[in-house]
Amino acid sequence: MQLLVKYLKPFWKIIAIILVAHVVQAYSTLLLPTYTSGLVDVGIQAKGFEYAVPLAMSQEDYQNLQSLLENPSQVEKAYYRGTDGVFHLKDQVSSKEQLTSLEEDLAIPLALYQRLVHSDQAQAFSDQTLISKERDALQKQASISGLTYVTSQGVQAAIQMYADAGLNPNKVQFDYLFGKGFLMLGITLVTISSAVLAFYLAAKVGADFGYRIRKQLFDKVLRFSDHEIEKFSSASLITRTTNDVQQIQMMVTLFLRIMIFSPIVASGGLIYLFGIQPNIIWILGLSIAVIAVMVFVLFKLTMPRFRRIQGLFDRVNLIAREVITGIQVIRAFGRQDYEGKRFDTANYELQQNHLFSGRVMSMMMPFMIFVLDASSILIVWNGSQQIAGGTMQVGQMMAFISYSMQILISFVMLSNMSMMFPRSLVALGRIDAVLEEPFSIYDQPQALSLEAKQVKGQVTFNHVDFTYEGADEKALTDIDFVAHPGQTTAIIGATGSGKSTILNLLMRYYDVSEGQILIDGQDIRNLKLADLRRHIGYVPQKGVLFSGTIASNIGFGLPDIEQNQLKEAAEIAHASEFINEKEEGMQAAIAQGGTNVSGGQKQRLSIARAIAKRPEIYLFDDSFSALDYRTDASLRKALNETVKDATVIIVAQRISTILDADQIIVLDEGRIDGIGRHLDLMEKSAVYREIAESQLSQAELAAQAHKQEKEV
Repeated sequence: MQLLVKYLKPFWKIIAIILVAHVVQAYSTLLLPTYTSGLVDVGIQAKGFEYAVPLAMSQEDYQNLQSLLENPSQVEKAYYRGTDGVFHLKDQVSSKEQLTSLEEDLAIPLALYQRLVHSDQAQAFSDQTLISKERDALQKQASISGLTYVTSQGVQAAIQMYADAGLNPNKVQFDYLFGKGFLMLGITLVTISSAVLAFYLAAKVGADFGYRIRKQLFDKVLRFSDHEIEKFSSASLITRTTNDVQQIQMMVTLFLRIMIFSPIVASGGLIYLFGIQPNIIWILGLSIAVIAVMVFVLFKLTMPRFRRIQGLFDRVNLIAREVITGIQVIRAFGRQDYEGKRFDTANYELQQNHLFSGRVMSMMMPFMIFVLDASSILIVWNGSQQIAGGTMQVGQMMAFISYSMQILISFVMLSNMSMMFPRSLVALGRIDAVLEEPFSIYDQPQALSLEAKQVKGQVTFNHVDFTYEGADEKALTDIDFVAHPGQTTAIIGATGSGKSTILNLLMRYYDVSEGQILIDGQDIRNLKLADLRRHIGYVPQKGVLFSGTIASNIGFGLPDIEQNQLKEAAEIAHASEFINEKEEGMQAAIAQGGTNVSGGQKQRLSIARAIAKRPEIYLFDDSFSALDYRTDASLRKALNETVKDATVIIVAQRISTILDADQIIVLDEGRIDGIGRHLDLMEKSAVYREIAESQLSQAELAAQAHKQEKEV
């Protein structure tokens, strides 16, 4: 819950408005059963007469009522005689307090009047024995069951007196029903308006919440180093950014709609119930206790499964991405059945967890309906006894049932939310883990900026050691060399010798374990990451293209690049020949991942992208491997003219690519076996000599030796 509050803080103003709207909605909703009760008890049964107080009386009824009062002045103060001879209730006696006070004085006398009028004796009002007997019976009834029964008889007497005065009780009834009905319509409109406002704002907060969380996640992942990506896995990060955020967004919307509104309605309903009939509230308490126990049991059963489900989503997503990415290899090796079974295993486990949660959840709604129905039966049974005893009216029982159902439904809705809540909290915890993950690669507080005019591009590895996290052995040991501007430094070695790791360290995808990497004498850890990478043109081992056009890929990261710069970069990278063959030229579409171009074309576009950047340092991570020898040689020749003032570091598997490099670094199991030019290394490095002799003929080696001796 603390996590939810943490991420909802920016929306507190809107949430405050939602809370006010829910209070208004709950208050107006809770008013309706009271008015419905009044329509039944007063509007229908009592013909619109709300109090056991005659609105008008004939002279005879007035005198008879006075004879039944211990203090006749009570009536004399409240009534006046009109010109028609009828005694009317004074306009001053109109407040609820005044009418209630007068009703308390007149309830028993009016009920007594009603009994005497319907007695068999013609002179009942003069028979003091009968009057005394009936008065005692009414007082006894009132002491046992309260004034409800006595008041209802008094209301009937007031209706009879009104009719005896020559007035129409039906008009009073119509006025009452029309007035209350119109008022209820207004209350309903207020309820609908506040509900619409609350629901709209809740949906808005949910959508904005999802947008912000997705943006925060995406921005965070963009700044992750390879270490953080490997820790969470790319499949899990995608699931967290999509499925998990969707879960939270739905939960936030429902939370603001239901989990705020339901407790308000339940609390207000309980207050109203205590005012109606506190004697049978135990039924509601019992129902709520049963629901609470059921929810607790379901919560304990499903919470572990919900945690597992989110992890299984990651697993299914991971396998699906692997299969789709490697579909050609899978087909080539005929492993469709194997991969299908692997996916089915993960998918089946996810299905079983969903089924278990679904089965548990399916028990909830029938159980809730049973509790609601059982509560209604108990309320009707107890209420009917109260009505028979005169302590409750039919409308009051209807209102009691209505309030009880509203309270119980609120708890049912909260219970349903409590089933969704655990899964959403698990998803929120997974999101929070990403957002709170500290960066392993970050800008130092006093990080320096690199001004373009000041950067020369000299790269120095000063006795660098590096160990991957969790590894037992070092990936690089005592790497020490300098790459000068205007020169090409090549790195060669067996697979796994650490060639690409050197470039990754220079790009600060990882930080060195020991030693320093310097650019123009500045430790790269003291430079701003954005500035560091702005001055480096990086071509990865595997060409990466993005959906868009050829122009957007070459000018990637350079929004203001001009058309002639794009063409120049494409020309140098030898990409113009296939670009010009396309009808759209530079605007030709590139599919996601560059699947609609060949491997060699993809590499040339990646090289063109680095060239268009015009950096001071170029890093080529085996970037010429997909090119044929002729294109490779021609491209490097054109490239040399372009990057003659820059620092160039090339990682290569093909020795022909690096024969003319100014210095060649030979790696062997993470250590430098030799540094020098081709001829030097042929003499000093057995590793280099073995690589050269395995790739080049004796004639080619001799020709290269002759060429370099001539240059010297």
